[in-house]
Amino acid sequence: MTARRPAVTAPVSMPPTVLRSRRLLAGSRMTLIGLRLIVVYLLALLLQLTFFSEVRVAEVAPELPALVAVLAGLFAGARHGSVIAFWAGLLWDVYLSTPLGLAAATFALVAYALGAVTEDLFHDTRIQTAVLVFIGTAATVAAYALLGTVVGQRGLIEDRLLRVVLVASALNAVLSLAAAPAMRWALGMRRAKSERKWRKPAEAARRGR
Repeated sequence: MTARRPAVTAPVSMPPTVLRSRRLLAGSRMTLIGLRLIVVYLLALLLQLTFFSEVRVAEVAPELPALVAVLAGLFAGARHGSVIAFWAGLLWDVYLSTPLGLAAATFALVAYALGAVTEDLFHDTRIQTAVLVFIGTAATVAAYALLGTVVGQRGLIEDRLLRVVLVASALNAVLSLAAAPAMRWALGMRRAKSERKWRKPAEAARRGR
């Protein structure tokens, strides 16, 4: 009798986290990525200063510059995302009456923290992205008000702050459905495949035993 060979099964692949290249802003792609990021951010800034200066929900507008910063932290990771977020905040500081650098510091801190916390957890699904954008925007708006108060800026912490945090975060979460693909394009990234697609080879191997 011949020994029966054990069935060979395909290795089970875990669903991938979003691809965050450590050389994202290095090499020949740096210029192209930089130009794309500028285009995406200027479009967000233009919408913030024009369309959403008139269109509001409960007297609150979305925070598109913060949305770009949060997505940078999620897609580019803590290190590169915080750099992108810093420059996004610095350009936003130009249009604000608060001290120059306040938005830049806030955006960079939140993007770094969000990128670090989600390093091995972010799978780039629409629901997960929207939830993390909500959390990131809430943290950004709250931290901005807190840091501004610390440096002597009055009027940032007021009775309507909670409403601003919740409404702006919810609006950003909805707008992330359009903003996330734009950021992926700017960073030259493709959306990670779903867990279901990655499980198909393993399931087919089990059925073929």
